[in-house]
Amino acid sequence: MKIHLVMTALLVTALSAGCQKEEAQPIAEPQVAAFGDGWLMFSLRPADGASSETVKRYQAAYVADGKTARFDIELTMARPSGKIPVAFTKGKFIAVPNSDASGFLAALQKTLEAKATPSNPIRVAELPFSAVILGEHVSHSPNGGFAVKPPGNWTTTKLFLGDGSSEVFLNLNPVLGKGEFSIKDPEYGDGVLQELAKVL
Repeated sequence: MKIHLVMTALLVTALSAGCQKEEAQPIAEPQVAAFGDGWLMFSLRPADGASSETVKRYQAAYVADGKTARFDIELTMARPSGKIPVAFTKGKFIAVPNSDASGFLAALQKTLEAKATPSNPIRVAELPFSAVILGEHVSHSPNGGFAVKPPGNWTTTKLFLGDGSSEVFLNLNPVLGKGEFSIKDPEYGDGVLQELAKVL
């Protein structure tokens, strides 16, 4: 009888362990600093009721010296494909009232290696861009860059601003509530900053 009870207990334990293994486990992403050599993160959250399956809209914010930059990001999603999987798409930055981006622009100047922050930029309600989605479900390395393994919740994109002559990486992770701008090349720094200053 005791042997039967012991075997039953072991079977229940084994089944319980098996069920636990089958449960979906959250992705444990590497801990990454909010800024580093070539990247600067900001907070990110989905915009309530403003997204669809193909178009995602996010609310972004960055606080520096008691000043908060606020802006929305809208990105048309497309699944990367091809030998080198990428997807061409589009999106836009959307201005938000009462945003003070002075601290954010100063931080971006260092990140993008721009020579100076724009003074008195012409404000616009929306700043459209063309983009390339470079990766989905990738993880952020603590030292910068992204990798397929281990997997993560980041979507990586490269943006073309203005007439296409200014390039910058925009990476989004709504699961962690983070987004980031990352430098493409120092030669684009001033152009990217001048464009972003119009809407941030």
